[in-house]
Amino acid sequence: MNKYTRGEDREELLANIAEMYYVKEYSQVDIAHAVGVTRSAVSRMLKEAKERGIVELRIRHPLQFDEALARSLERRFGLRSAYVLAREKESDYDELRARVGKAAAQVVTGILAPQGALGVAWGTTVSATIAALEVKERIPLKVVQLVGVLGSSSHASNAQALVQTLASKLGGEGIYMYTPLIVDSEGTARALRNSDSVRTAIEAGKHCDTALLGIGTTDPDYCALFQGGHISRGTLEALRRAGAVGDVSAHFFGLDGRPTETDFHSRLIGIALDDLLAIPTRLGVAGGRAKAKAILGALRGQYVTVLVTDSLTARLVLELDQSATLKNGDVREPGNP
Repeated sequence: MNKYTRGEDREELLANIAEMYYVKEYSQVDIAHAVGVTRSAVSRMLKEAKERGIVELRIRHPLQFDEALARSLERRFGLRSAYVLAREKESDYDELRARVGKAAAQVVTGILAPQGALGVAWGTTVSATIAALEVKERIPLKVVQLVGVLGSSSHASNAQALVQTLASKLGGEGIYMYTPLIVDSEGTARALRNSDSVRTAIEAGKHCDTALLGIGTTDPDYCALFQGGHISRGTLEALRRAGAVGDVSAHFFGLDGRPTETDFHSRLIGIALDDLLAIPTRLGVAGGRAKAKAILGALRGQYVTVLVTDSLTARLVLELDQSATLKNGDVREPGNP
């Protein structure tokens, strides 16, 4: 045992014991006899193996869906399909986002077709979806960046990083947009949109079969654009004063689903709203009470054709739709954004 006291020899011993226990399913008593230590020593070494990262445990919680709520959303908003993750109580937002992303990943794998084109926007829940995505066989398709990059960073929720990760997982071809999402002036945006590389990506976006989209909110505590420092408090408040409750690909809209009238959109670089709405399958992924109004606006405006959310949020969206009235006092009818 002396040769296993430290360094690589010690780690090799820990790995061997962990393999016997977790893979070969030996009992701790059997391992103790085989290695020549006590059972309590085996227990301590298994704990040490986890602490050192030699053993990484993954627990797969089964996903359960609320079919009744899904059908209600489909009927109310004319969705092609809805997937509602069953959730009986409030949970940590990061945990919820991961579980909604896992559910969305299952949906994505079911709708992708070889030789097709998948457009990707950006967002933390989109990032969670891509992180959870697992494919057994290569799916050769184009993965298209639909919007520019947020800031100078390449963090995981940025469109460019998401396209790169997804294309690598699927074994497809990434088409990138090497430009910021938001610039200072309409003139700068127009010039960048007319550059060869950006125009190529935008044209590819127009020919996508499917788009994977997050649904953002203008709630300051949950607005990723604001929280990430990509727009100022003044810009966010201006959008809110204009009636914006949420966005899809930085295209902001009100509770009625109509696009927000603001010059903010003229400074965006990415796929135009009309072209985005022309993509046949638009998969929206979002959950949490703070996103309810944004999801409702996105559904009323028909920004998404397929929705993945959770049951608590779905109920709130349906309640808001039933009770909310437009400024003229008329309750919106289904299919009339």
